[in-house]
Order: sequence, then structure tokens, then C-alpha cells
Amino acid sequence: METLKSIFKFYINSSIHVAIAVCALVQITFVKFGLVKPYEFLFFIFFGSVAAYNFVKYSKVSKLYHRRLTKSMKGIRVLTILCSLFFVYFAFQLSYLTLLYMVPLIILTFLYVIPIFPNKKNLRSVAGIKIFIIALVWTGTTVFVPVVYAGGNLNFDFSIEMIQRFLFVVVLMLPFEIRDLEHDATTLETVPQKIGITRTKVFGSVLLVLFLLLTAIKDILSSTEILSTILVATISLLFLWGTEKKQSEYYCSFWVESVPLIWLAILIILQQLFG
Repeated sequence: METLKSIFKFYINSSIHVAIAVCALVQITFVKFGLVKPYEFLFFIFFGSVAAYNFVKYSKVSKLYHRRLTKSMKGIRVLTILCSLFFVYFAFQLSYLTLLYMVPLIILTFLYVIPIFPNKKNLRSVAGIKIFIIALVWTGTTVFVPVVYAGGNLNFDFSIEMIQRFLFVVVLMLPFEIRDLEHDATTLETVPQKIGITRTKVFGSVLLVLFLLLTAIKDILSSTEILSTILVATISLLFLWGTEKKQSEYYCSFWVESVPLIWLAILIILQQLFG
């Protein structure tokens, strides 16, 4: 049992779970737009997500305490190096245009951690923008770049999907903001710090309503699209309102981050049912 717990903890802490969630959102984009699913792109996103998230989470830890890293942290560092190498390998399988569109997203990720602004600030420490930077990177990575890579049309429905994905990711980040309320510096001015926990949940609920309403104005609309959007919005709403300052260890890092996987499963099942 202890071995299984250790494996699961490593699975979460090494960012494998969140990387799978990112890939699920990419797959959702492919399914929604009826695009060919190039698996080399999914591998590229998966390995890049593991490397990027571990860089964001552990760069300072690795720098300051590399001589006394725990066994788990050493494993995470090895995994991150391997994923970085695979990320570069699969980058060579992609088109020049795809990589060109990835560059701003990669730069944003680096600026999120590296202090290059006045007073040695990085993007994460700039007041009030943390979750919106994350949402922007996730939206570009899971909608814009996949559609460009697969040769999809950048039409009206694509624009609506971009906005919806941005709203969806912002809502998914709110439980993390509530969880970290006691630990985040007040200078970050996160949403819960500015408006409180209850109003943060109301704010997220409003975003989910907008997320739903935007579906109605798409040019191409199906039963699968409508039902899957309603279901994932409902599930996201339940997780949002179930969030408390004191929560189980894996409420956010496993269950909330599983919502994209649930969304993909719903979409696939509904497609099978409705053709």
C-alpha cells in the first residue's frame, strides 16, 4: 500500500497528471473540429508540459537545495531532463510554423518564473494576473496551436472556442487560488484575496454561464456539443463550490485537474451515442 501511495504521489508531484490533462484538452480540440489526430503533437505537448510545469514548480528548489534533494525530487529532476529531451525530439517532427506559434507561449512560461522585471519580479509575482497568464498559455497550447498544426480553419467557431477555453481554464484555476489563499503573498492580489472566497465562487459561476452561452452562437452546433458543454460546466461548478481553504491533499491536484479528462470522456461517449 505504501508503495502505491508513493507512486501516486510521484505521479502528481512530477506533473504527469496535469500534462495528461493538457493533452486531453488538445484531444478535445481535435475531436470538436474533426481534425486528424497527429499523435506526435500530443507527445510534444505531453513532454513539454511535464518539463514546463516542473521547471515552474521546482526551479528554485533544485537551485537552492540540489545537494540534499529527496529521493522523490531526484526522480522528478531526472524525469524533467528526459521529458525535455523528448520535447526537443518531437519538436523536430513538427512544422516550422507550428514551432513559431509555440515560441510566445514558451517565452511566457519562462517569464512566469524568471525575474526580469523591475524589483526582480517575474510574471507570477505581478499583482492580479497569475491565473490569466496560465489560462492564456493553456488556451494557446490546447486550441490555437493544435488547430494551426492540423490545418483547421481559423473561423468564427474557432474564435468562440478560444474564448470558451480561456474561461474554462480560469474557472479551473480558482480552486487552486482558494487552496493557496493562506500561503500566497498578499502582493499577488489573487482573486480570492481581492474579493473573498464566496465572491470568487460567484465570479467563477458567472464565467461558466458565459462559457455555456457562447456555445449557442456557434455556426456549427450539435447535440454532442451542447450536452458535453452543459455537463462539463456542471461538473466544474460542483468542484468550484466544493472548494474550501482546508481541503484534502489531492482535491485540486488530482480531482480538479481531472476535469479535462472527464470532459474528453463525455465527448467521446456522446459521439458514440449520437454518431
